[in-house]
Amino acid sequence: MSRWKFIALLSAFLLSGCANIQGLQELDVSLNKISAAPSTGLSPRFNVQLLVSNPNGQDLDIEGVSLYLDIADQKILSGVSNQIPTLAAYSETAIEIQTSVNLFYLYKLLTYLTQHSGEDIKYQLKTKIDPKGFVAFELNKEGLLNENLLQGLTNLSK
Repeated sequence: MSRWKFIALLSAFLLSGCANIQGLQELDVSLNKISAAPSTGLSPRFNVQLLVSNPNGQDLDIEGVSLYLDIADQKILSGVSNQIPTLAAYSETAIEIQTSVNLFYLYKLLTYLTQHSGEDIKYQLKTKIDPKGFVAFELNKEGLLNENLLQGLTNLSK
């Protein structure tokens, strides 16, 4: 066999192998709830609960998750966790990540909210979910904040 045929055959084999290794359907992530968490120091902390759907036929062990939550175009919450439960096949799993607050942007958000009271508040959720043995999923979701999402915060103020 000529060298070029061997290289072409090997390349095709390696490329098909890489496709089979990933072979996962994309996960889906939704913002489920935001609630206050015990703070350490002066910076408030929040628990962000996500609902992750695994449409694949296999359980996924997760090495870690990172998230960024922008509210009204302000970079408000960010956090990471490596304490994530296994995402069972064909199921939804709630995961919770403790986040820190960017106080500068929180002040800007509060100013925005006082100027736009009564209007819908848009959010952007950016997550990275890293399953063991697979390429990480980078997932983005947009939506509007509502009372259900902020239930933990409104219960805190009562």
